[in-house]
Amino acid sequence: MLISRCGLRILNKLVFRTTSLVEGSKCSSSLKLFAPVTSASRYYCVKLEGPSDTLNYEPSTSKPFDDIDYDSITGGDEETLSKLKRLILEIDLLYESGEQVPSRLRVDQWKSLLQLSSRSSRMKHLKYLFLIEKKKENRVVRKLEKRAERIERYENEPKNNHIDYGLMRNSMFHRIYEKQMNSLYNYRLCEAMLYGQDILIDCSYDGHMSLKEQNNCAKQLLLMWSYNRTHKDPFNIIFCNVDKEGTVFKGLSKTIPTIDEPTFPLNYTKKSYLDLYPREKLVYLTPHCNEELKEYNHDDVYIVGAMVDKMKVEPLSLAKGKRDKIRMAKLPLDLYLDWKQGTKNLTINQMIMIMADLKIDNNWVNALKHIPRRKLLEGDAYQRGLVGSNHKISAKRIREDFRRNSVYNLLIKK
Repeated sequence: MLISRCGLRILNKLVFRTTSLVEGSKCSSSLKLFAPVTSASRYYCVKLEGPSDTLNYEPSTSKPFDDIDYDSITGGDEETLSKLKRLILEIDLLYESGEQVPSRLRVDQWKSLLQLSSRSSRMKHLKYLFLIEKKKENRVVRKLEKRAERIERYENEPKNNHIDYGLMRNSMFHRIYEKQMNSLYNYRLCEAMLYGQDILIDCSYDGHMSLKEQNNCAKQLLLMWSYNRTHKDPFNIIFCNVDKEGTVFKGLSKTIPTIDEPTFPLNYTKKSYLDLYPREKLVYLTPHCNEELKEYNHDDVYIVGAMVDKMKVEPLSLAKGKRDKIRMAKLPLDLYLDWKQGTKNLTINQMIMIMADLKIDNNWVNALKHIPRRKLLEGDAYQRGLVGSNHKISAKRIREDFRRNSVYNLLIKK
């Protein structure tokens, strides 16, 4: 009875809120973002042959607990059901108080919220989901506006009796569609599987990452695979120690729905890297060891750990390399760069970018250009490898000059 009363109260508030929003949107003409796009004057030149539902985009104003699949979230567990009901009341209170709450939550997002123990962590995760939702809505609105401006510009251009060449007109070149480019990239990956260099991604760190770090790791794996796919000499990337029920692999398979198809050029296995290659050929890339990677060796098989450690930095990859008794190496960042801020732990996609360019010509100066410039101390740090040892500016000298100039400026002000 209590749950039914709460559901009726939430439903009554939702109906009252949506009716007030509809009446307010009819009265206000200045908010053109939420009004139907066909009412704007810039679209009068557009004559659509089909239905115009794509232009009448309005952001959703429903609450995240309108349509909840309780069976899929709880799995029939009474304790989980009671936690879910308390979570719904908590989100309802946040929504009514004006906090940043997304308009709709999926089943996996409800499960993620149920795994969080504290209220502050749930509020942070709800704010994170809210910002992602608003980015998607703004992306749709910008896409529709650009489409309307492009059609309007095309309609308003002067006409002539001669053949017109250009965008949305005639062309002497054959158009290359996205499907053809995907076929080319997939062909390169298939060629790398047969004749290319192998590189391993160790996916055994799910238990050492928080939920947010696991989602970030899945995004980095997607960026890594996309960059390697478009590279002129791609790697044969093999995901090892994969847990198909883990959050990282589920997030990756959500963005790549065809990952399990036999014709898709991606390899993953539950086996360890010790079961795939001999121990003598393996090199684990970790920033915590003392040995530096001098040059790229095509006979070695390099391993990159699929881990994001923003909360706490622990030498887990170093411990795993010592436990498995394989060689370890780190990138020579101190030899070519002066680090300014942050840790020297690079993202997974940055590691693949560096190794892919290093494989071509063994040039560290060109390979390390993928490191963001905000992390470096001096402006021309990428050219450190080209400068002679006599004219080499060290990080210690730059810091001393900075302190000296700062003290001098303070004395002048006094």
